[in-house]
Amino acid sequence: MYGPPIGFELGPKGLRRAPRGWIPARATSLQHSVYSHHYGPEGPGEIETTMGLKVRWRIEVDGREPYEVQEERSGPAWLAAGGLVGGGNRWYKLRIRPQHGLMKGVPVPCFVNPDDPSDLWIHWDGAYDAHVEAWEREARVQREVARRDNLYDQVWDRVTNPFAGKLRAGEEEIVEARIAKQRPNPPAQGAPARSAPMMQRIEAITRIHNTGRKTRGMVVAHAATERRFENVPVFMITFEIEGRHVVFEHVFGPRHAKHYKVGREVDVWVDPADPNAICPGR
Repeated sequence: MYGPPIGFELGPKGLRRAPRGWIPARATSLQHSVYSHHYGPEGPGEIETTMGLKVRWRIEVDGREPYEVQEERSGPAWLAAGGLVGGGNRWYKLRIRPQHGLMKGVPVPCFVNPDDPSDLWIHWDGAYDAHVEAWEREARVQREVARRDNLYDQVWDRVTNPFAGKLRAGEEEIVEARIAKQRPNPPAQGAPARSAPMMQRIEAITRIHNTGRKTRGMVVAHAATERRFENVPVFMITFEIEGRHVVFEHVFGPRHAKHYKVGREVDVWVDPADPNAICPGR
């Protein structure tokens, strides 16, 4: 049995190959949102085989001026960031290494209707291949930013992003630019040493991740509190885990807090000694 040919198109046309006579081009997302065809804010009820995509593309055809196209279409499951199932180039395939979904600024191969420049055929397999390198670069940058930012983000990246690897040539500049954007003021000299409560919290999270039972949890509530711990904001996130609600309080930098949006499903490790003590993944 043979699988779908390279470039399998998911969309209203249902075409498996680019239409004959269409013009090769490159499409780069300038702005997009990915959504489910099957559920709303209440969360997933089934495995996603395709996702909905609202996107504004920048289209580049050799020898012509670039132009923009706004459209809505169906696309492969990997367009949504996170998760193992659907992270591969087919909805039923797993991807263990970091996966960040469709990314702005990553050119993907496509074909343009010569009679209608807004009519596109996206080469999704080629788009996936183009994103693999971008995902792994993003994972390395995120880990390095976390290492330099604060201890909590550093530990969180080490636990939830174990396959990131070390920076490569040219990525140091990306890290520096992102740190400058996120934290415009340099840290004060002579910062205090790590406190005992901080270390206890880190040790507890690491222990649960290493020894806990792995399951899935869905974010049903997410709120920032007015409290701070070691000058880092405390967030209260409620997960639905196996039919019950568990409240998870933790300190997050702004980059990590946004991973836990309401309706998102993530891996969760549950403490074998306390079902209300958890370590959520991403």
